[in-house]
Amino acid sequence: MGAKTANRFDTDDQRWAAAAARDPAAAHRFYTCVKTTGVYCISTCAGRPLRKNVFFAATRAEAEKAGMRACKRCKPDLDLR
Repeated sequence: MGAKTANRFDTDDQRWAAAAARDPAAAHRFYTCVKTTGVYCISTCAGRPLRKNVFFAATRAEAEKAGMRACKRCKPDLDLR
């Protein structure tokens, strides 16, 4: 993976842009956590939370440690990458 790809999702603004665009290149590179629902999703999930309700986790374990559960729509916990 090149440096451009490696740095593509480093900031929250970049992660938000990828999630808003449902960018498949971002899938499982980070997880979108929604404070109001208590779920975490992959970037391609069809759910559309408000930006003010979102934070990002680098791993599923990090999202779960923050008290989030896996989304029942996109099922990020079923992909074992």
